[in-house]
Amino acid sequence: MPQNAYKWLSGKAVPRASSVYEDWARVLGGMLTAPFLASSSFDEFQDAVGAHFAVPETALSALRSEAGLRSGTLPALAVVGSSVTRLNGRHPAEHWLEGVYLAISPAWSRAEAGRLIIGTVAIHADAMQRLQIRYSENLFSRQVLMSGQLRSDGRTAQSALACSYTQRLFFLALNMPTPPANLISGILSGAAVHDPDARATACRILLLRAHGSHAEDLVARTGYLDADGALVESELAALGYRGDAERAALGTGIVDFLNAPSPSGLSEAKITDLAPLERIIDRISPSECLQKSASWH
Repeated sequence: MPQNAYKWLSGKAVPRASSVYEDWARVLGGMLTAPFLASSSFDEFQDAVGAHFAVPETALSALRSEAGLRSGTLPALAVVGSSVTRLNGRHPAEHWLEGVYLAISPAWSRAEAGRLIIGTVAIHADAMQRLQIRYSENLFSRQVLMSGQLRSDGRTAQSALACSYTQRLFFLALNMPTPPANLISGILSGAAVHDPDARATACRILLLRAHGSHAEDLVARTGYLDADGALVESELAALGYRGDAERAALGTGIVDFLNAPSPSGLSEAKITDLAPLERIIDRISPSECLQKSASWH
């Protein structure tokens, strides 16, 4: 709706559907990714577009003036209508990371080789407006908690998670998603808690937003799971995601994404590989999320 576009440009709202940013990426020829468009500042966007197109300075000045921008201010994607501004020193993209997630990754335990492990993640801002992250797993009937500060530069979010059980550090690198961050991909690395060889290990990890839930609500769902799309679909259904056929396709897609071999030999999670799954999960997200998407709150 036109009024929503004006709210986006003026800084009063953010589109809560990743497809908005994907559409703009296509308009621009595909040289910029949807997450970049969602989180970039005016100046960053200007530099990126200027590398591919000749944009007159008069046009840029007019856009700054229409958006009410002063030279040096950094609202995201003002050129195409974004609204995110820096709040209390936090990067504009950080606020849509906050929430509770079900985490799915390949199991590291040799006893559970080939299976998945389900954990929980909670991301929140502390009193100093710094993002904190808590990751919890159920390992052989013991709840293991890891926590740390989550730092973001607008493209990625990283944390060194301290394990309360072993005192080891686990490193988490997440790709910055587009709003509403229903699905976040990344890499988790460290050494398995129960492993006499203490192997250095890294794997893909996916975070699925649990709308309206608290981390405590998901504890019963944590543990090991066979790498079966139907079982992952059951987890999605328990989180409130709708649409049997698309939910089944998403469950299969999640298993394939987590287990896909890397042709480069690196353990990596390319955000472009996640785009098809992101489109599905946004379509089948619980009704309260869809209502927010429609209103751009």
